[in-house]
Amino acid sequence: MKDYSEVFGYDELKDYIHKRIITKKVAHAILFVGDEGSGKRTIAKRFARTIQCETVEKKLDDNTAVPSDIEPCDKCHSCLQAISGNNPDIVVIDRLEGKRKITIDEIREKLINDVKVKPYACRFKVYIIIGAENLTVEAQNAILKTLEEPPEYVVIILLATTEKLILPTVLSRCEIVNIPPMPDDMVAEYFETHFGKDPDVTPEDIRFAEAFADGKIGRGSITFTNPDFRKLKRDVLEVVLNIEDLTLNEMMGYVRRADYYNELGIDYFFDLMMLWYRDLLLFESTRDVNGLLFKDYLTDISRQAQTLSYEGIDRITDAINKARERLHANVSFETVMELLFLTINESMKG
Repeated sequence: MKDYSEVFGYDELKDYIHKRIITKKVAHAILFVGDEGSGKRTIAKRFARTIQCETVEKKLDDNTAVPSDIEPCDKCHSCLQAISGNNPDIVVIDRLEGKRKITIDEIREKLINDVKVKPYACRFKVYIIIGAENLTVEAQNAILKTLEEPPEYVVIILLATTEKLILPTVLSRCEIVNIPPMPDDMVAEYFETHFGKDPDVTPEDIRFAEAFADGKIGRGSITFTNPDFRKLKRDVLEVVLNIEDLTLNEMMGYVRRADYYNELGIDYFFDLMMLWYRDLLLFESTRDVNGLLFKDYLTDISRQAQTLSYEGIDRITDAINKARERLHANVSFETVMELLFLTINESMKG
């Protein structure tokens, strides 16, 4: 790949990255902040590959580089290692499987102790911390000195969906780059270009992906590329269609199962629920069938719209958002789901 073609849009961000590299002003600690599916990981890995590229390095040393040259060649030894995930000078740190947090022990092993070792072959040693908001307080405190006084060859890239769970002392030592949602028309253009030619993909699929994306291409792409998405969507529909007949334990079973779907999880379960109630609100407000995302379930939408008031739909969507926040704050799963279940059932009764 000769450009950021895998990073659709974000021209200003690409220009910013190019200028930082060409002027040799790459920050030692950068925090990319953006919602899940916004492209943070792709941008970070592309950035790491670029500053490690032997061809880019030569042009920078010769002072012959221009902005259009600041792209990894994807042919040199460093690039090929990075593409295969085997570049020893690019270290990716993520939660261990089955863990909700990145612990101080993991940070000590993979970063604090490792930065003492100089790069094996590249100019920099790059550390990419995925889900920096999942660092424990102890882990965040442990990396402060490294962030403040890193070896000259170290670049630390933190990726986070929010700054709220990151200590102010960590934030103050990072250059913060926000990745905003993308306009809906650009999102739709991307999906039409990349998936629209598939005979199995309908215009309704494109529209659903655009709505689910919420301005984030990586998130919307899951609706086409992740084989488990249909299973997750089916489970959500089982809940919203039969909520009045389900027991609390049955509902909790469906939600728990979301964590077993590859790359998906409870957040996406809640997001799909929100789209269902968005359809209910739209139908109740306008009776516009064409705007529905779950058009195949018109009979069920019409039935629920007859019993749910505007206020009831608002209560449910507010309860879904609160459930999400409470789970992220480590409130008991059973307690959170019981509150959500009761709110939905009470709202359905008027």
